Amino acid sequence: MFKKLLLIGIATLTFSSLFAQDKNTIYLEGGGAAILYSFNYERNITDKITARIGFSSLPFTSDVSDETVTFTLIPIMANYLIGGGNHKLAISGGVLQVSVSAEIGDDDYALASGMIPTYGVGYRYHQSSGGFFFNASVGFAPIVMPGVAFGWTF
Repeated sequence: MFKKLLLIGIATLTFSSLFAQDKNTIYLEGGGAAILYSFNYERNITDKITARIGFSSLPFTSDVSDETVTFTLIPIMANYLIGGGNHKLAISGGVLQVSVSAEIGDDDYALASGMIPTYGVGYRYHQSSGGFFFNASVGFAPIVMPGVAFGWTF
């Protein structure tokens, strides 16, 4: 299921240049959809719709034993932008792919994986000509999490 969604996302981002203004955005988000942080790539599909994929990895190491548990989070979302000019209201929805793995000694274990529906709403400063990008939002899933993002549109 995840592979199908990933392929659909890649195909959408690849073929979107036929319909959009050829704008890409890369940014770092603190909080938000991936809970603690995420590195993200976003592509304009149209003037009002963008597609986003991100990545976050959170390793936790035990002080007592030789054990590390890693949470990998991949937000896959679409945004609908409302408003004109550089200031917009962003309404977003998608899924958060969650994978949990453990490393105990020299052995690796895949513990769990799944998808959680996620959505959010926020303010976005996004120049249509490119340049500085800012987003402040509140994400809903699995918990309510405010987020702030800074990046660059090119």
